[in-house]
Amino acid sequence: MILLCAPYSRGVTPDWVQQISKQTLPVYAPETNAVVLLNEVSVAVSGPNDYVEHYRRAIKILRPEGREEADVAVYLQSREKLRTVHCWGIDRSGKEFELKDKDFLERGVFFGFDLYNDVRMRTGTCPDAEAGAVIAFEYEVQRHGWVNEFEWGFQESVPVRESHVVLRIPAGWEYKALWANGGPFEPAKTGDGGWEWTLHDLAAIEHAPMRPANWALCLRLGLVYFSAEPGVSNAGSWAALGRWYTQLTADRRTPTRELTEKAHQLAAGKTDFDGKARSLASFLQSDVRYVAVEIGIGGFQPHPAAEIFHARYGDCKDKATLLSTMLHEVGIESDYVLIDTHRGTVGPALPSPRFNHAILAIELPEVAKVELYRSTVTGRSGKRYLIFDPTDPYTPLGDLRGDLQDTYALLVADGSGELIHTPLSQPEANQLSRIGHFTISADGELSGEIVESRSGDHAYHERASLEHANQQERTQQMERRLGRSLRGFTLQSTDIQQLDQRQQDLVITFKFTNPGYGQVRGPLLLVRPRVLGEKSFTLERKPRHFPFQFEDTSRETDIYEFDLPKEYVVDDVPDPVNVDMGFAAYQSKVEVTGAKLRYTREFVRRNVLIKPDRTEELRKLQGIIGADENAAVVLKHTPS
Repeated sequence: MILLCAPYSRGVTPDWVQQISKQTLPVYAPETNAVVLLNEVSVAVSGPNDYVEHYRRAIKILRPEGREEADVAVYLQSREKLRTVHCWGIDRSGKEFELKDKDFLERGVFFGFDLYNDVRMRTGTCPDAEAGAVIAFEYEVQRHGWVNEFEWGFQESVPVRESHVVLRIPAGWEYKALWANGGPFEPAKTGDGGWEWTLHDLAAIEHAPMRPANWALCLRLGLVYFSAEPGVSNAGSWAALGRWYTQLTADRRTPTRELTEKAHQLAAGKTDFDGKARSLASFLQSDVRYVAVEIGIGGFQPHPAAEIFHARYGDCKDKATLLSTMLHEVGIESDYVLIDTHRGTVGPALPSPRFNHAILAIELPEVAKVELYRSTVTGRSGKRYLIFDPTDPYTPLGDLRGDLQDTYALLVADGSGELIHTPLSQPEANQLSRIGHFTISADGELSGEIVESRSGDHAYHERASLEHANQQERTQQMERRLGRSLRGFTLQSTDIQQLDQRQQDLVITFKFTNPGYGQVRGPLLLVRPRVLGEKSFTLERKPRHFPFQFEDTSRETDIYEFDLPKEYVVDDVPDPVNVDMGFAAYQSKVEVTGAKLRYTREFVRRNVLIKPDRTEELRKLQGIIGADENAAVVLKHTPS
C-alpha cells in the first residue's frame, strides 16, 4: 500500500534524469526488453575496509517484459548504513513520479539453508513502469567490506549505453585495477583527484540455454586499494587473499577432548589413510547437518570446531573446519579450499574473494594409492591433495560433483593462497546404464522391466531427490520420469537399492505395462526400440554468442531386449548410428535374432564447455540422436 500510494508530481526528477531521458537511442533488436541509459558507481574510500558507495542508474523500458527493471534493491550487511535512496520516473506521456526514502520497505534476506544472517535489504518498485518509461534510482551507502577490493560488472542482461566507475582514495594510498573477460581500459583523472573508468555501448549478455553464469561472461573490473604501509593489503593477489583467510581462521581448528576422542573412535581399526579419511568424511556427511548462522564476518569466518562438533551443525566452512580438525587428530593434514559453484566465475586474471563455498584439500601421503581417487591436484609445493566437499552428503570421498569440477579455486595453505584448477572427471565416473527386458504382444502392448544403475552425478541427483521423499512421492517421481517417454503406461512396481550406500551405485528397478506402445498400421506393427531416456534437446535457430556449459561429463548406455509376437516378423530396422564430434559421441544399433530384438546405444559427453563456434556440430549431433530416439522397427504380420 505504501508503494501504491506513492506521490505523483511534476518537476520532481533531478536534472541528470531529465537530460539522460532525452537522448536518442540506437535501434535495438525487437526482443530487447530495456536499455540501461546510465549505470554509475562512485567509491570513496575512507580507510581500511570502509568506503562510501554512491550509485546512480537510469533505464528505459522498451517492452512490457522490461517492467522488472523498475525494482530496486539495496543490500546492507553488518555495520553498513543506507544514507539515502530515491526512485524517479518519467512515463511515456511525460508525467513524472518519485519514491522517497520513506516509501521503501526493509526486510531480511534468506539464502537457502540459512538459519540466521544479518543481511537486510531495502526494496521498492517504481509505479507506471510501462514501455516507453524512464526509471532512475539513486542511493548512497556507508559500506564496510572485509577485504580492500571493489568489484564491478559492466555488462547486464540488457544493453548498457554508458557505465562509469569512479574511485577516490585517501592521500598517499594506491590502487591496482584488475580486469576479467576484457580490458584493460585506462581511467581518466577526475577534478577531485580520483579516477574514472567510462565505457559505452556494452552488449547485453542475452539469455541462452545452457550458457555459463553472467559473472563468468561479463566484463569485470576489480579495484584493489591500499595504503603505503607494508603488509596492509589483504587483496590484489591470490597469495594476499590466502594470507587474509589464514589469519581469519587461525584459531578455528582447536580440538577439545570430546572431539579428539570421537575422531579416534571413528578411526579405530583403520590402519591406512583411506580407511581413516573415509570414516571421518562419512561422519561429517551424515551426522553434521547443514545449517548456516552468519553474522558480520561470519559470512567468511567459520565457527570454532568445538562449537560445530557440540551443535552437530554448521555451514560449508564450518563442516570443512570440523573435518580438518578431526583429520589432524588422526594424523592427516588438510587445508581450506574456497570455490564458487558457478563454473567460470573465478579465474586467474582477477584475484577476488568472490566465492560462495568452502571445501577441503586433504593431503595425500606418499603411500596413498592416488588411482583410488578422481579429485586430486598437486600444489606448487609438490604436495598431493584430495579435494573433498564435506557439505555434499551424496558424493563419496575421492569424487567431486560436477559443478565443482573443471573450475578454479583458492587453496589456502602454508599461510598463503594458491589458485588451483579442479580436475574434470572422465565420463566413466558418471555412468547411467539401463537394461530392459520386454514382451510385445500382437496388439502392441509392452510389458517388462528396466534395471537402472547410476554412479557419480547421476547418482548424486537421484539420491538428493529420493532420500527424504516418502513412498508416494517416490512413486510419483518415477511416474513423471516414465511419462517423459511413455503415454498411457501403468507403473506396477519400483525397487530402490543402495540408496544409503554412497560408495555403491544406486540401482532402481521399474516394472510397468504400456498398452498401445506398438502402433498397428494395417498389417504392420511399429515399435520404437528406445523405450526410456531422452538424450536429445532442441537448439534455437539463431546465432550463438556464448559457450554451451554442461554440469558434468557422462557415459550413458541402454540395452533393451524384446520378445516379439509370434504373429509378426521383422520387416525393417533403423540403420545403425555412429557419430563422434570429439566433445561427445553417440552410437546405436538394432539386432534381430529369431523372435528376439535387441537395441543398444551409448552416449558419451567428454567436455563440459562447448565453444559457440561448434554450435552447428552440436545441433547436428542432437538431430542425429533425436532421429534415432524416435526411429521405429517395422514388424509385418505373417499369415496364420
